[in-house]
Amino acid sequence: MKKLVILLILVLFSVQMAHSQAALLVLLLGDKVASENFYFSIKAGGNFASLSGIDDTKTYSGFNFGLLATIKINEKFSLVPEFAPLSPKGAKNIPLRPTGNSSLDALLQNSPNTVRALNYIDIPVVAKYHVNERLSVGAGPYLSILTSATDVFKAEVFNQDDLSFEDNIKPDLRSLDYGVVFEASISLSNARGGKGLVIHTRYQMGLSDILKDNPGDSIKNSAFQVFVSFPFIKSAEAEE
Repeated sequence: MKKLVILLILVLFSVQMAHSQAALLVLLLGDKVASENFYFSIKAGGNFASLSGIDDTKTYSGFNFGLLATIKINEKFSLVPEFAPLSPKGAKNIPLRPTGNSSLDALLQNSPNTVRALNYIDIPVVAKYHVNERLSVGAGPYLSILTSATDVFKAEVFNQDDLSFEDNIKPDLRSLDYGVVFEASISLSNARGGKGLVIHTRYQMGLSDILKDNPGDSIKNSAFQVFVSFPFIKSAEAEE
Protein backbone atom coordinates (compact mmCIF):
# COMPACT_ATOMS: atom_id res chain seq x y z
CA MET A 1 0.00 0.00 0.00
CA LYS A 2 2.84 2.36 0.89
CA LYS A 3 4.50 1.78 -2.51
CA LEU A 4 1.20 2.47 -4.28
CA VAL A 5 0.83 5.83 -2.49
CA ILE A 6 4.40 6.79 -3.40
CA LEU A 7 3.75 5.77 -7.02
CA LEU A 8 0.62 7.93 -7.22
CA ILE A 9 2.47 10.92 -5.75
CA LEU A 10 5.27 10.55 -8.30
CA VAL A 11 2.79 10.30 -11.18
CA LEU A 12 0.95 13.43 -10.04
CA PHE A 13 4.25 15.28 -9.63
CA SER A 14 5.30 14.30 -13.16
CA VAL A 15 2.04 15.58 -14.62
CA GLN A 16 2.39 18.83 -12.66
CA MET A 17 5.89 19.33 -14.10
CA ALA A 18 4.77 18.76 -17.70
CA HIS A 19 4.09 22.46 -18.45
CA SER A 20 7.68 23.48 -17.68
CA GLN A 21 9.03 20.46 -19.57
CA ALA A 22 6.95 21.42 -22.59
CA ALA A 23 8.24 24.98 -22.58
CA LEU A 24 11.83 23.74 -22.38
CA LEU A 25 11.41 21.32 -25.31
CA VAL A 26 9.83 23.96 -27.51
CA LEU A 27 12.59 26.42 -26.59
CA LEU A 28 15.36 23.93 -27.42
CA LEU A 29 13.87 22.19 -30.46
CA GLY A 30 11.60 24.80 -32.00
CA ASP A 31 7.95 24.93 -32.97
CA LYS A 32 8.06 21.61 -34.83
CA VAL A 33 8.00 19.71 -31.55
CA ALA A 34 4.48 20.97 -30.91
CA SER A 35 2.49 20.52 -34.09
CA GLU A 36 -0.56 18.37 -34.76
CA ASN A 37 1.49 15.81 -36.70
CA PHE A 38 4.60 15.60 -34.53
CA TYR A 39 4.81 16.22 -30.80
CA PHE A 40 6.44 14.99 -27.61
CA SER A 41 4.87 13.70 -24.40
CA ILE A 42 6.14 13.01 -20.90
CA LYS A 43 5.11 9.60 -19.53
CA ALA A 44 5.10 8.29 -15.97
CA GLY A 45 3.55 5.32 -14.21
CA GLY A 46 4.12 1.88 -12.73
CA ASN A 47 5.90 -1.33 -13.80
CA PHE A 48 4.67 -4.69 -12.52
CA ALA A 49 7.38 -7.08 -13.63
CA SER A 50 8.02 -10.81 -13.53
CA LEU A 51 10.57 -13.35 -14.77
CA SER A 52 9.68 -16.53 -16.62
CA GLY A 53 11.81 -19.64 -16.06
CA ILE A 54 12.07 -19.22 -12.27
CA ASP A 55 9.46 -21.09 -10.21
CA ASP A 56 7.26 -19.51 -7.53
CA THR A 57 8.41 -15.92 -8.00
CA LYS A 58 6.21 -12.90 -7.27
CA THR A 59 5.60 -9.62 -9.07
CA TYR A 60 8.16 -6.86 -8.59
CA SER A 61 6.76 -3.32 -8.83
CA GLY A 62 8.52 -0.07 -9.65
CA PHE A 63 8.19 3.37 -11.22
CA ASN A 64 8.70 4.04 -14.95
CA PHE A 65 9.37 7.41 -16.55
CA GLY A 66 10.28 8.62 -20.04
CA LEU A 67 9.66 10.67 -23.15
CA LEU A 68 7.68 9.65 -26.22
CA ALA A 69 7.22 11.23 -29.65
CA THR A 70 4.05 10.86 -31.69
CA ILE A 71 4.42 10.92 -35.47
CA LYS A 72 0.99 11.13 -37.08
CA ILE A 73 0.87 9.25 -40.38
CA ASN A 74 -2.82 9.82 -41.11
CA GLU A 75 -6.11 10.04 -39.21
CA LYS A 76 -5.98 6.36 -38.22
CA PHE A 77 -2.28 5.54 -37.76
CA SER A 78 0.61 6.95 -35.74
CA LEU A 79 4.17 5.83 -35.03
CA VAL A 80 5.33 6.37 -31.45
CA PRO A 81 9.04 5.89 -30.60
CA GLU A 82 9.86 6.18 -26.90
CA PHE A 83 12.84 6.61 -24.60
CA ALA A 84 12.35 5.44 -21.01
CA PRO A 85 15.54 5.83 -18.92
CA LEU A 86 13.75 4.44 -15.86
CA SER A 87 12.13 1.00 -16.34
CA PRO A 88 12.67 -1.43 -13.43
CA LYS A 89 12.10 -5.16 -13.97
CA GLY A 90 12.83 -8.38 -12.13
CA ALA A 91 10.94 -10.48 -9.57
CA LYS A 92 10.49 -11.13 -5.87
CA ASN A 93 10.86 -14.42 -4.00
CA ILE A 94 13.87 -15.62 -6.00
CA PRO A 95 16.02 -18.57 -4.87
CA LEU A 96 19.37 -17.94 -3.22
CA ARG A 97 22.52 -18.26 -5.32
CA PRO A 98 25.35 -19.70 -3.17
CA THR A 99 27.58 -16.91 -1.86
CA GLY A 100 30.61 -19.11 -1.15
CA ASN A 101 30.16 -18.54 2.58
CA SER A 102 28.37 -21.54 4.12
CA SER A 103 27.44 -19.68 7.32
CA LEU A 104 25.93 -16.80 5.36
CA ASP A 105 24.12 -19.20 3.01
CA ALA A 106 22.53 -20.95 5.99
CA LEU A 107 21.17 -17.66 7.33
CA LEU A 108 19.85 -16.53 3.94
CA GLN A 109 18.57 -19.87 2.66
CA ASN A 110 14.99 -19.32 3.85
CA SER A 111 15.01 -15.57 3.47
CA PRO A 112 11.41 -14.26 3.32
CA ASN A 113 12.41 -11.05 1.53
CA THR A 114 14.28 -11.57 -1.75
CA VAL A 115 14.37 -9.43 -4.89
CA ARG A 116 16.09 -9.57 -8.27
CA ALA A 117 16.16 -5.87 -9.18
CA LEU A 118 16.93 -5.19 -12.83
CA ASN A 119 17.10 -1.65 -14.20
CA TYR A 120 16.81 -1.01 -17.91
CA ILE A 121 16.60 1.82 -20.42
CA ASP A 122 13.65 0.91 -22.66
CA ILE A 123 13.38 1.99 -26.30
CA PRO A 124 10.08 0.76 -27.77
CA VAL A 125 8.59 1.78 -31.13
CA VAL A 126 4.81 1.40 -31.15
CA ALA A 127 2.58 1.48 -34.23
CA LYS A 128 -0.80 2.78 -33.07
CA TYR A 129 -4.24 2.44 -34.63
CA HIS A 130 -6.79 5.05 -33.55
CA VAL A 131 -10.13 3.29 -33.13
CA ASN A 132 -11.80 6.65 -32.52
CA GLU A 133 -10.82 10.09 -31.19
CA ARG A 134 -10.07 8.76 -27.71
CA LEU A 135 -9.31 5.02 -27.96
CA SER A 136 -6.13 3.60 -29.53
CA VAL A 137 -4.46 0.19 -29.71
CA GLY A 138 -0.90 -0.55 -30.72
CA ALA A 139 2.01 -2.97 -30.87
CA GLY A 140 5.67 -2.95 -31.77
CA PRO A 141 9.21 -4.05 -30.90
CA TYR A 142 11.34 -2.83 -28.03
CA LEU A 143 15.02 -2.84 -27.15
CA SER A 144 16.25 -2.60 -23.55
CA ILE A 145 19.71 -1.68 -22.28
CA LEU A 146 20.68 -3.11 -18.89
CA THR A 147 22.08 -0.49 -16.49
CA SER A 148 22.19 -2.47 -13.21
CA ALA A 149 21.26 -5.89 -11.83
CA THR A 150 21.26 -6.85 -8.17
CA ASP A 151 20.00 -9.79 -6.11
CA VAL A 152 18.95 -8.60 -2.66
CA PHE A 153 18.39 -11.01 0.25
CA LYS A 154 17.15 -9.98 3.67
CA ALA A 155 16.81 -12.27 6.66
CA GLU A 156 16.06 -12.11 10.36
CA VAL A 157 18.83 -12.97 12.80
CA PHE A 158 18.00 -10.97 15.92
CA ASN A 159 15.47 -8.50 14.54
CA GLN A 160 13.35 -8.35 11.40
CA ASP A 161 15.43 -7.89 8.21
CA ASP A 162 18.57 -7.08 10.20
CA LEU A 163 20.71 -9.11 7.78
CA SER A 164 20.93 -7.81 4.21
CA PHE A 165 23.08 -9.21 1.40
CA GLU A 166 23.38 -7.72 -2.09
CA ASP A 167 24.93 -9.53 -5.04
CA ASN A 168 25.82 -7.66 -8.23
CA ILE A 169 24.77 -10.05 -11.03
CA LYS A 170 25.16 -7.65 -13.96
CA PRO A 171 28.26 -9.51 -15.31
CA ASP A 172 26.10 -12.65 -15.65
CA LEU A 173 23.35 -10.94 -17.66
CA ARG A 174 23.16 -9.88 -21.29
CA SER A 175 23.49 -6.13 -21.75
CA LEU A 176 20.63 -6.04 -24.27
CA ASP A 177 17.11 -7.43 -24.10
CA TYR A 178 14.40 -7.29 -26.75
CA GLY A 179 10.78 -8.23 -27.28
CA VAL A 180 7.36 -6.87 -28.22
CA VAL A 181 4.80 -4.62 -26.57
CA PHE A 182 1.01 -4.58 -26.84
CA GLU A 183 -0.90 -1.50 -25.74
CA ALA A 184 -4.30 0.11 -25.36
CA SER A 185 -4.71 3.78 -24.49
CA ILE A 186 -7.54 6.21 -23.89
CA SER A 187 -7.43 10.00 -23.96
CA LEU A 188 -9.30 11.75 -21.16
CA SER A 189 -9.46 15.09 -22.98
CA ASN A 190 -8.64 16.68 -26.31
CA ALA A 191 -4.90 17.26 -26.71
CA ARG A 192 -4.83 21.00 -27.30
CA GLY A 193 -2.60 23.69 -25.87
CA GLY A 194 -0.45 21.15 -24.05
CA LYS A 195 -3.52 19.86 -22.21
CA GLY A 196 -4.69 16.31 -22.52
CA LEU A 197 -4.02 13.32 -20.32
CA VAL A 198 -3.72 9.85 -21.90
CA ILE A 199 -3.92 6.63 -19.86
CA HIS A 200 -1.98 3.65 -21.23
CA THR A 201 -2.04 -0.04 -20.31
CA ARG A 202 0.76 -2.10 -21.83
CA TYR A 203 2.12 -5.63 -21.76
CA GLN A 204 5.82 -6.00 -22.47
CA MET A 205 6.91 -9.52 -23.46
CA GLY A 206 10.61 -10.35 -23.55
CA LEU A 207 11.82 -12.75 -26.24
CA SER A 208 15.47 -13.13 -25.18
CA ASP A 209 17.07 -15.15 -22.40
CA ILE A 210 18.55 -12.49 -20.11
CA LEU A 211 21.35 -14.79 -18.82
CA LYS A 212 24.60 -15.06 -20.78
CA ASP A 213 25.31 -18.73 -20.01
CA ASN A 214 22.15 -20.50 -18.96
CA PRO A 215 22.12 -24.32 -18.97
CA GLY A 216 18.52 -24.45 -17.75
CA ASP A 217 15.21 -22.95 -18.82
CA SER A 218 15.33 -19.53 -20.48
CA ILE A 219 14.72 -16.63 -18.14
CA LYS A 220 12.81 -13.83 -19.83
CA ASN A 221 11.49 -10.45 -18.77
CA SER A 222 7.83 -9.54 -18.85
CA ALA A 223 6.04 -6.52 -17.45
CA PHE A 224 2.55 -5.10 -17.19
CA GLN A 225 2.72 -1.30 -17.29
CA VAL A 226 0.14 1.35 -16.43
CA PHE A 227 1.16 4.94 -17.11
CA VAL A 228 -0.09 8.36 -18.12
CA SER A 229 1.30 10.61 -20.83
CA PHE A 230 0.93 14.35 -21.22
CA PRO A 231 1.29 15.73 -24.78
CA PHE A 232 2.84 19.05 -25.79
CA ILE A 233 0.71 20.48 -28.61
CA LYS A 234 0.38 24.12 -29.57
CA SER A 235 -2.97 25.75 -29.10
CA ALA A 236 -4.73 27.34 -32.03
CA GLU A 237 -4.10 30.75 -30.49
CA ALA A 238 -0.35 30.16 -30.41
CA GLU A 239 -0.31 29.30 -34.11
CA GLU A 240 -1.99 32.57 -35.14
